[in-house]
Amino acid sequence: MSVAGFLGLYVRAVVPYEPRVRILSTVVLPLILLVPSVTLAQKKSPNGPVGKATGACGARILPLVEGNQWTYEFVASDAPPRDDLQKLMPSQPMKVVVLVKSVEPKNGDTVVTLEEKSVADLSKDPKKHILDERTITSTITCNAKKFEISPDSFFFAGEPGGSFELTFDKIERPKDTTWKLIGGTIGEGTWREDIVAHFTRTAIAGSGTNLDSGKLELERQFTPAQPERLNTKVGIYTAERLVLVTTGRVTLDHAQPDTKPMDLPANWLNQLWLVPNVGVVQVLNAFSHKYMLTDVQLK
Repeated sequence: MSVAGFLGLYVRAVVPYEPRVRILSTVVLPLILLVPSVTLAQKKSPNGPVGKATGACGARILPLVEGNQWTYEFVASDAPPRDDLQKLMPSQPMKVVVLVKSVEPKNGDTVVTLEEKSVADLSKDPKKHILDERTITSTITCNAKKFEISPDSFFFAGEPGGSFELTFDKIERPKDTTWKLIGGTIGEGTWREDIVAHFTRTAIAGSGTNLDSGKLELERQFTPAQPERLNTKVGIYTAERLVLVTTGRVTLDHAQPDTKPMDLPANWLNQLWLVPNVGVVQVLNAFSHKYMLTDVQLK
């Protein structure tokens, strides 16, 4: 679940309603969710496959070439989930697949459209599996000076799944950009991306609930850390580690005069591990949900 997804949960704590749960099937968990596919070329490459084609805006840290695809699977984290986040804890997807659908020029920028599919098991019975499958469309907009990832994307903060019944109709970045790249990769300096966004919410048809719109403000401090050696299912990589600390608040448009903005829980910490010409190979988000690269198709 992305920060946008958290926003949907958090706002519902003030204006509650019954969320829509999209259950597509009740099936035995397919083995394909447990055993990643590995191509012959990947088996022959102990250091892990890398892309050869030049991606959008020369961003080597995430090769955005049409047809490139990354698959991530949930793995157990050494760190337990925080007590103060238990009531906000989403059902973590077991699998996330991100595909580059298109790369197109637009008004002096390059707009990359991503298709992101996730599968979560909503069942608490280990013998039965209730799969919630979601497909969202996200974007990355870049040029020589910016690399803006839409808030719904898995790459935004390592939080998959997007949001429910919530749409951003305006997003502004008054300070810096999502990833500040130097020579197409992460440099050594820190930076901060500020986001001011307006959202609307859509109630379930026939619920009779009036859902308020509002403003989301985020301050996202990025700090490059020491590279780490990671052994993934597709190979071994030396990955750049990017630490993200987020503060923020939600202000409803029609809140009562004495209602204060709702703050994001303190110490919202996410980490991403990135490899040039490969992309994101591992994430660990604030919910202690860890995802590791299990399959990659690169041109």
